[in-house]
Amino acid sequence: MNETPIFRPFEAGDLARLHDIREAAFKPVFASFRNLLGETIAGVALAGAEREQAELLDRVCDTGSADQVIAAEVGGEVVAFCAMSLDRDAQVGEIGLNAVHPDHQGRGIGTAMYDHVLAQMREAGMMVATVGPGGDASHAPARRAYEKAGFGPAIPSVYMYRSL
Repeated sequence: MNETPIFRPFEAGDLARLHDIREAAFKPVFASFRNLLGETIAGVALAGAEREQAELLDRVCDTGSADQVIAAEVGGEVVAFCAMSLDRDAQVGEIGLNAVHPDHQGRGIGTAMYDHVLAQMREAGMMVATVGPGGDASHAPARRAYEKAGFGPAIPSVYMYRSL
């Protein structure tokens, strides 16, 4: 069942809800990362990852940030968000940290949100849009959503770890 979201700029009062959405949406991603790396490496390499992502959300939502954050509401409740940045010199827009609350995933909200953000990028004069999802299985739903929004081709990337 598709829900029709209403998109609007982030408001300071949204921040706690955006953190709730981020935490819920990324919980399986961080669990997947820990599983892929194993306890020894993950315990060191990912020790601060969730806190760092929370701090990133705080930074992109800061009124002094160059990023823009869009909130998606369904039935008066914020259920998703998307940060974007614009490089006006290079004419490249980037979709940054974004998430749809798990209770609302699979209902077309993410695709509609990306379409909305991409339209804003076009209106701002951007010629290319980028997004950088992870390549692991936990990011497969995000990659499918980006593909539905027209993203592709992709440059594969690998990030490798080793215990010392």
